[in-house]
Amino acid sequence: VQQLALLASFALIGGLLDLPFTLWQTFRLEERFGFNKLTWRLWLVDAAKGLLLGALIGLPILALILWLMGAAGSFWWLWAWGAWMGFNLLLMLVYPTFIAPLFNKFQPLDDPTVKARVTALMKRCGFAAKGLFVMDGSKRSAHANAYFTGFGASKRVVFYDTLLRQLNAGEVEAVLAHELGHFKHRHIVKRMVTLFALSLAGFALLGWVSDRSWFYTGLGVQPNMGAANDALVLLLFMLAVPVFGFFVTPLSARLSRQHEFEADAYAVAQTSGADLSAALLKLYNDNASTLTPDPVFVQFYYSHPPASERLARMAAA
Repeated sequence: VQQLALLASFALIGGLLDLPFTLWQTFRLEERFGFNKLTWRLWLVDAAKGLLLGALIGLPILALILWLMGAAGSFWWLWAWGAWMGFNLLLMLVYPTFIAPLFNKFQPLDDPTVKARVTALMKRCGFAAKGLFVMDGSKRSAHANAYFTGFGASKRVVFYDTLLRQLNAGEVEAVLAHELGHFKHRHIVKRMVTLFALSLAGFALLGWVSDRSWFYTGLGVQPNMGAANDALVLLLFMLAVPVFGFFVTPLSARLSRQHEFEADAYAVAQTSGADLSAALLKLYNDNASTLTPDPVFVQFYYSHPPASERLARMAAA
């Protein structure tokens, strides 16, 4: 219980330290450019739900990992990785039907023109979904988006209501074709496999450093190597990992940008390049996204290519 309390306290303190920046971003920066639609009441309700959900989901998996560290022998990290992956797959399965509705309302898509076009597109692309839904994204933000979520029988396509207001039927179809491009190129599966591999390497590394005193002393902590340091090594590992993650960031961003180009090409082949270009320009404009980002920053942090590069490739297709 004490070890679990240590990790929970760390998460709570981290959340409190991030709070001023979160509030400034939402109620000052987003407000300044007309994107924020959150009221203080809704923000507090969301925060309370998020805290409760985080405790209900996070504490049991942490408790399980701590138990495995003490009871599963020298290969505890392999069992912990299996538990972590199973937990993530379960979350993906239940998120669309149980978690997302806690924060937003989802109504069936009722625009006959849009529905007919996207249904035909999905049939043409061989994509089956549980349904087409409109999410009340405008309750919190003016930003627009579309996505599909879940897997297997729980897959569903979701449009923000803001997207349907900003784009015409052809442009909505083109945006969805882009998302289906990720599906057809198996980008989601590839990302999951990458996540599985990286998390396995992470848990293996955690298992290796957990009984080495230099790991603790190097981070300014003097451990009692004869006692249980399970929560301590988890805490120190979580603090150290972002340093190494910095070097992985540009590789991950580059792969993501390549996936976006592939999804764009698929959308152009399935629908209209002109509609996709028009939709992207509207979305970049409505989201106040810069059209001339710093190229070094792009290489490190941009998960999507700059608009100029995407439009140039579509024009050349």
